[in-house]
Amino acid sequence: MKVISFLYLFSICIASLTALPVSAQQQRHKGWPSFYTIANLKKDFLNPPKGYGEVPFYWWNGDTLTKERLDYQLNLLSDAAVDGFSVSYMHTNPKVDTLENKYGYGGFGRADVGKPAIFTDNWWNLWKWFANQCAEKGLGVGLDDYVIGREGNGFYMDDLLSDPKITSYQGRLQIKAFRKNDKNKILPSNIVSTYKRNDSIFVIYTEASFELYPEYGKRLVELYYDRFEKKMGNQNTHGLNYFFQDELKYDLTLQSWCEDMQQQFLKRKGYDVTKYLTALFMDIGDITTKIRLDYAQVLTELAEERYFKPIFDWHNSRGLIYGCDNYGRGLEPTQYLDYFRAISWFTAPGNDAPALGSSFRQTKVSSSITHAYNRPRTWLEAFHSMGWNSNGEWLTRQLDHHLIAGGNLLCLHGLDYTTHGGWWEWAPPCFHFRMPYWPHMKHWLRYAERMTFLLSQGHHVCDVAVLYPTEAMQAYPGFNPNNMWKVTDDLSNRGIDYDYLDYQSLQQAKVNNKELKVGKESYRTLVIVDAKAMHQETLNKIIEFANNGGVVIFSGELLKATTMSANRKQTGSLLQPVLAKGGKILDNAIDVGNYINQTINVDFHPCSNIGKVLHRHINNQDIYMVMDIEEGDTLFFRSQGICELWNADDGTTTIYPILKQNDKGTWLKYHGEKNRSSLFVFSPGKPKFEINPNHKPKLLTEKTINGYWRTTLLPTMDNHWGDYRLPATDEIIGAEAREIDCIFLENNKVQGENTTTVYGYAPYLETKNLPTNADWKTELLNDSSWIPYCYSWQFGVKDSPGSQGYHGLKGKLDDRFIILDQGGTQLFRTNIYAPQKGDYDIIVEGVHPQLLLIDGHKQDRKQLTLAKGWHKLALVYTQTRKTIYHLENMKDNFQDTRDRSAVVVYPHGSCPNNSNNPYGNTIAMKWYESNHLVYDIHGGEKGTWKYSFATAPGTLSMKMRVAGKINSLYIDGIKMPTKSFFKDNTGYINYKIVNPKKGISLISIIATPDIGYPGAAFFVEPIRLCTGEGEMEAGNWTHYGAMKYYSGGVRYNKTIHISDSLQNKLILNLGKVDATCEVKINGHSVGILVSPPYKADITKYIHKGDNEVEVLVYSTLSNHYQTIPTPYRGKPISGLLGPVTLQVYQ
Repeated sequence: MKVISFLYLFSICIASLTALPVSAQQQRHKGWPSFYTIANLKKDFLNPPKGYGEVPFYWWNGDTLTKERLDYQLNLLSDAAVDGFSVSYMHTNPKVDTLENKYGYGGFGRADVGKPAIFTDNWWNLWKWFANQCAEKGLGVGLDDYVIGREGNGFYMDDLLSDPKITSYQGRLQIKAFRKNDKNKILPSNIVSTYKRNDSIFVIYTEASFELYPEYGKRLVELYYDRFEKKMGNQNTHGLNYFFQDELKYDLTLQSWCEDMQQQFLKRKGYDVTKYLTALFMDIGDITTKIRLDYAQVLTELAEERYFKPIFDWHNSRGLIYGCDNYGRGLEPTQYLDYFRAISWFTAPGNDAPALGSSFRQTKVSSSITHAYNRPRTWLEAFHSMGWNSNGEWLTRQLDHHLIAGGNLLCLHGLDYTTHGGWWEWAPPCFHFRMPYWPHMKHWLRYAERMTFLLSQGHHVCDVAVLYPTEAMQAYPGFNPNNMWKVTDDLSNRGIDYDYLDYQSLQQAKVNNKELKVGKESYRTLVIVDAKAMHQETLNKIIEFANNGGVVIFSGELLKATTMSANRKQTGSLLQPVLAKGGKILDNAIDVGNYINQTINVDFHPCSNIGKVLHRHINNQDIYMVMDIEEGDTLFFRSQGICELWNADDGTTTIYPILKQNDKGTWLKYHGEKNRSSLFVFSPGKPKFEINPNHKPKLLTEKTINGYWRTTLLPTMDNHWGDYRLPATDEIIGAEAREIDCIFLENNKVQGENTTTVYGYAPYLETKNLPTNADWKTELLNDSSWIPYCYSWQFGVKDSPGSQGYHGLKGKLDDRFIILDQGGTQLFRTNIYAPQKGDYDIIVEGVHPQLLLIDGHKQDRKQLTLAKGWHKLALVYTQTRKTIYHLENMKDNFQDTRDRSAVVVYPHGSCPNNSNNPYGNTIAMKWYESNHLVYDIHGGEKGTWKYSFATAPGTLSMKMRVAGKINSLYIDGIKMPTKSFFKDNTGYINYKIVNPKKGISLISIIATPDIGYPGAAFFVEPIRLCTGEGEMEAGNWTHYGAMKYYSGGVRYNKTIHISDSLQNKLILNLGKVDATCEVKINGHSVGILVSPPYKADITKYIHKGDNEVEVLVYSTLSNHYQTIPTPYRGKPISGLLGPVTLQVYQ
């Protein structure tokens, strides 16, 4: 019967498995590393298994979600080293999005729920479909709880808090003082303790707070995580993975409480804590330290049991990656009362690494938690807010910087479902398929995949544990751990790796053979900085370690108290048992590193004392990642065997010759680049020795490759979905002339000032700024000192779209196009055109002008009658505020507080009521394409406009949409026949250039615009340039005419002649490149270069005589974004920057 039962159960299991779609792949334990053995590490390094690719934040805002578009993006991404997604939603800004936040919000602002709105039936249907699509491609998908996990935003937290048992739960201690003889005192409710001191009585009572509600974590699982399985059905959950906890709001502090605290504390600590609760608020003597540490420990245990563990168990039992980036990010050890313990309840502890700065400390804390608690991975949220000019050099440098700190699950922030014409972003850039360098980015993602795979396997190895200062900070609120950071920064920079270690892990550590064993880690040295207080159990373990021969170093303030010692005046006396066994007290950070190097046989040491290291052990192999090493430095590794250099760029491995090897370890000379990391792998076997360690390849000659390169533009910006411009078009946006010089001509004579602006913008107004006490009435009639005031009826004033919210553009436009930020009095004037006699409405929004004149008459009414023709409009704004505005300063919070106004005249009753819809198909002010009266500072004057703009290299033809008539066209000063123009059936004027130049040309057009389209408004759209083969010198292509706004690819070609012997090594040194490139020699690919050094060994591809050099460069999106008012657009630097040289080495 047992056999039959087993066979029956086995057949049921097989049947259930075969019922799954063949292509669907379970996510269980995907990306969980092997701690012990891998059959062929080198093979897996070349082609890592699924689970080690990137997992980006996938922002589902900005446009309506459709299966067609999601499927398109999924196919693009599944072809790269992407292993899944953490779907995210942004939040609004209460000061900007007042309607959305009218009825309250949680966190920084109410969630933008997207379309379809999150957690609606339509959303669940779409989510289920998408998760199945992911599963079929071996990808995972989870949800980032950013915003949606905040109470007050209308989601599951509000469902949870609809239970009065939770909202009324007594979970916070408060204290109130009364005078003993105060007869009028009103005592609070829920008193748990009183304390008398001198002539005061302190009453401690409770208030509602639900952090330690016994069922908190369990209920959260039911309301949030279980809902995915219930809504999707078990057969549709195979793609679930990568849930993420973002900026957790969990207010556990030293004053937290639970309704059964008295019993819980008595059970765990053996005494009644209610007698000592005042110690949580004030110093009550030597016992204060004990009470605070004991109480904090009990609170932490209860928080783990009641909140953290149920959520962790849900993910861990399913083998899912559960990541986080939470408040404090390791820099605040008492965040959540015990940050280390709180973050240990994630299968992938982590943090963010924003912008271009360093989050090395934060990542080191995250990876230390991973090591101490045997978690699978360390989540690295990277690198939000870098901007649209983010290139491969920065990406690689930042990634390596955080990989060596222990991060090993890459989550790029971010991946946008849409960029909505370039007007939607959330702490950009989007590093993925919209970037012109996406073909090379896929190569970079393979690099990242190999690195994260290799640096996840086995276990971490380091000599030093640094006690994380949780205990000291719990005992002494306000204590600053800066000294510890200084010590660990110095250790990192001199090549001494370490882990931070929390007191619980230290207490549970095993001591053996002079080592402190925690999980799979073995430490030879324990560093304790400013540890003024600790549990007695912590001190006991330190003493045990010292007695066993371990190295113990104290720095900064010494121990004053433990949970058993109550005399805080005997500073340092508690350490005597440790000092008696060789424990060392050192004064500063440098001394700590020096002492470690002198005392133990360190795992790694650069002779220059400069460099960083990360060491992992798997199988019989030791993997070292090193970086910031000076070329030519001698490195020591405490490993033996064959030394190999593993290249994550292409997965190749080569034997690396060493200087010497003995029972202490291996010495070798570093021949790499300082600005790149290197992987050294030691395996069992006999090493190869360097024959001539002091030999350096001799540079025989270096020839600069000057002159022009033949160029071909390779546009990449596919606008099918409207990501780059709205409305969406089936075109790939190439080179365009967007910037135009405009000058008004009357009888062929220049009138007024030349303006240089972007298509669609025009000097519709003139303005004059006056001091507050100036006679503006006189100045209004004075025709001097007026300057053009340009704006677009679609986009308003250039680079001033108005308030957007957090982290960039949100598809909004302020309808008020008159900006009042100069201080004093601001005057404006123009001419308006009435197409017929009749009644007209004057519409004023924002600040009302103190005086509004039409044809010199003051207008107090909102309605007036105008004759057909041109009329003069003048506006006077007095006492304006001087306000400083810089677009680049609007990154984190785009809130433009400048005063604004709009004055628009309409035929009576025809003013539009609609405002801009951020999810609409057009980004525009509400006046756009309506029948308002046109403005023109030259209205009524007979004349023409002269327009000038530069082309791109190799321009063959132009395509433009204009409002008016082109009278004549000049190329480089030569008048062209107008018969070369033809207008196609879409309304575009096309012009084919006769005898096109390889370089750039200056185009001049004399035109008569339609009424209402002066200046560059004559050009309704950018002038599209069709290009063939051109020429450019090495350098920033931004400076080459219309290339200023070109984001895409350029293929550079040059023929070089080799007449010398080919017995030497030839290196093509490109100097600098932005953003990425691929080198080909005579049609053969030499390699993709994403980051420095931009050098290629071309020896085996070159031959005597003429050789064809090709460098394909892809840019960032910065050039394109220069005409979009985002603070994240960055400085545009693109191309083969050079100098390019051919180096010949002996």
